[in-house]
Parts: sequence; C-alpha cells; structure tokens
Amino acid sequence: MNSTKAPLSVAIIGGGMGGLAAACAMGRAGLKVDIFEQAPAFGEVGAGLNLGPNTVRTLGFMGLGEAYDSVAEVDKAGGLFFEWWDGIKDTYTKYPRSAVHRARLLECLHDSLPETVTIHLGIQILGVSNLPDSKKARVHFTARGVPKVDPPSVDGGAHIANGSTPTNTPTPKEEYFEADVVVGADGVKSLTRTLLELPSPPEAGDKADKPSGFRYTGTYCYRALIPMDQALGVDPPNSEEVGNTLHRARMAFGPGRHFTIFPIEQHSILNVVAFVSDRSKPKDQREWQGPWLKKVDRETILKDFEGWDEHYVNLLKLVPESQRIQWAMHEVLSPNTWRKGRITLLGDSAHGSLPHNGSGASMAIEDAYVLAGLLARPECNTENVEAFLDAYEEVRRPRSYKQLLHACETGEMFDWATDKWGQDTSAIAKEMLTRTDWIWDYDIREGLADAVKILEKKGVIGAA
Repeated sequence: MNSTKAPLSVAIIGGGMGGLAAACAMGRAGLKVDIFEQAPAFGEVGAGLNLGPNTVRTLGFMGLGEAYDSVAEVDKAGGLFFEWWDGIKDTYTKYPRSAVHRARLLECLHDSLPETVTIHLGIQILGVSNLPDSKKARVHFTARGVPKVDPPSVDGGAHIANGSTPTNTPTPKEEYFEADVVVGADGVKSLTRTLLELPSPPEAGDKADKPSGFRYTGTYCYRALIPMDQALGVDPPNSEEVGNTLHRARMAFGPGRHFTIFPIEQHSILNVVAFVSDRSKPKDQREWQGPWLKKVDRETILKDFEGWDEHYVNLLKLVPESQRIQWAMHEVLSPNTWRKGRITLLGDSAHGSLPHNGSGASMAIEDAYVLAGLLARPECNTENVEAFLDAYEEVRRPRSYKQLLHACETGEMFDWATDKWGQDTSAIAKEMLTRTDWIWDYDIREGLADAVKILEKKGVIGAA
C-alpha cells in the first residue's frame, strides 16, 4: 500500500466463500475490511467441493496454498471414473483432482484473516446506498442479539465484533456503516443485488424473479455425507474394482439423472450428490414450489432413481434422515452491470450457476483475487475507485457468465439431453477430457493484468 494515503475501507455483505476469500485477499493487501454476515456463527455446514487447479493456484497466489493443502483431498493420479448404463470408462485428466469439505475451506479462509478484518455476525441488512456528497457507500442494518466478542490479544487474526445489541432487546437498534466500497457477496438470493435494482438481461423472461434476477433451473439434487465404512459396505454391482472406485472421484450418467461421488476428509467420508432434472418446459417457465431446501422421505428419493443400478440405490438408502433434502438449484440471470456507484457484486450474487463444472466457488475466489488486487493498488483512491470497480467487472463478467452458460450445458450433456452428444457415451467421455480446460488452464494473474491494462488505456493510471 502507498503509505501516503489511508487504505480504502471495504464493507462486504456475506461471509460465505466469496466474502471470506475477498476479505482475506483485501485484508492481506492492507485494506480495512468489515464483513456483515447474517448467521450468528460460522458453523459446520455444507458438503464436499471439487476445486479446479485454477482455484488451487489462485489460493496459492493469495498466500493460502499451504493452508488449503492441509485440509484438501488430492488425487494426484487425476483419474475420474465415468459409469454409464453400458459400463465403466476410466478417464484421466492432466490435472490432479482436488476436493475439500466446504466447512473446512471456510475454516481455512476464516483462520487466515488478518487483523485488518472485522467480522459482524447476526446482522440483518436493511439497505445499501451511495452517499455522493461524502464519496462513501452506506450499509443499513440491525444487529440481531449476538453478544459481542473481544478480539484476540495475542495471536492476532480477525476481530470478531458481533452485533452488540443485548439478547433480551425485543427491537434491535437500526445502525449504519459507511465505507469507501461495498461488496455484495450474499449469494444467489442476494439482497444487495435486489436493493440495487440492477437491470436483468433479456433472457430473464417474464417468469424470472425480477429484479432479484434468479430462476429455477429445472434441477434439484440430493446431497449426502456418508461415512466411508458404511459406503464400502454397499455391494458393488459387478466386480470388486467398481467398489474400489469409491476412493476415487466417480460419476454416473443416465436420462435426466446423474451422480457425482468423491471422498473427502482423508477418505473418511463419501460425498454423494444425486441430480434430478425436468427440462420439459422452457427455461423461463420452470418453477419451484416451496422452500429451496425441502425435506422428503426415503421413498421419494428412491423413486427418483427407480430402475438405476442397485449400487447407487443402496448408496441412497444410506442417506440419513437429517440429510434427506431436495436442494432446488437456481441460477442468477447475471445483471447487465454489477455496479451502482461504489457498490458492486461478487461471487454467486453476480453469477450463481449450476454446479456441473465444479466451478461456482472457483469463480468467486477468482473475483476476490482480482477485486482485491485492484483496490489495493496505490493509484486507487476515493476519487477514482468507481473506475477500478468497472475494470474488475469488465474482466470478470465475461468469464463468469461464460461459465454459467457452460455449466448449464454440461448438466444437459450429463443427462443425455443435448442434440450434440445425445446418448453417445464415448463422445461424452471424450468431451470431458478437455471440456473444462479453458477454466482450469486460466491464470488469474492474467485477469488482474488485463484489468490494469483497461485502467491504463482509459488514463486512470499511468502505463508501466
């Protein structure tokens, strides 16, 4: 940072993957960061995540490589078993496979936050706005009764300044917080995006949730974390070799259905995700009734996979009652712009997608790296910060939106729902060898460099 000026202050709405990654990158670059998170505490939530090599490299550039390696599961062979109704194909990619429990990755990011970051928990956001006269942006919120925790005095780390409203206060006090920049990292249902009333693209259609800008994709899934000793007790269908693949990443495909299976937590847990899709209606007419997470019984799950190989059905029988949930999968209709004044979007709030490329978290972490790198530049100040936010968006929006569309097509391919690949399993297996290369081969440092070139071309900063 340039010692002649005070570092920019940033308020981040949302303490999920994107919010914590951004706070970590910004805080380590010397920016003053405040995170406003709705939950009263960071908990053991979520399931397994596959992270591509582009994301692992980005975490390394952020100084988090060793921390990530300590919690991740890496299959250096890079193999992936594809299983179809006509047999198994063992396919190898050029990169190792990397997977992690979502809660463990959040812990990794949280524990790596520097003392320049303050976390506010139990926060209900009421509004966001720009203050042109003071060149600030404002967050309007209430603190919902979480007792204040003092920061650590010896070890350093993030300052946990939870909502100070006493727990017995019936009506929490409304408060305001001002910062040079506000970043909405609050997910697919982003309140920040809604409050900004950003324009939705034409493909939103009449049925989209405007101005929120998200829609149901026609896909829901079941997610389960099954102890590996239980999973290995399920008899494989044909040979012992099939059962051994539970210790490797594995996918199974069929009409309108597919499975993703991989081990996490030092092979002690099998992460299982089973997808169910109905694409009978046009994209803008697909609707989901009820809560996005809907409790169901075992019979409902098994009926969805009636006729599937006994091995997969038996895995579904192991799903505990607490995890028998249909997760409705929505995607964000990425607005035509992410920015209004000094307020911008990051991660799923800007481009939440289907998970079929395994790149949703990856895009958020890439966003975080570029935005932090720009705001930390010595040329960035309260007078020109909006130009830096535009450069961030100009670089990140095309790539993340391409991934959103690409992930949708990948899911259709997995479910044998495309004209291009149909049910040609050999063609699909061949496609999968290189399908995500454009995502995985990417070096995020080039993205940051491209954003700097944009600023140089516009005369915002001098050419190097």
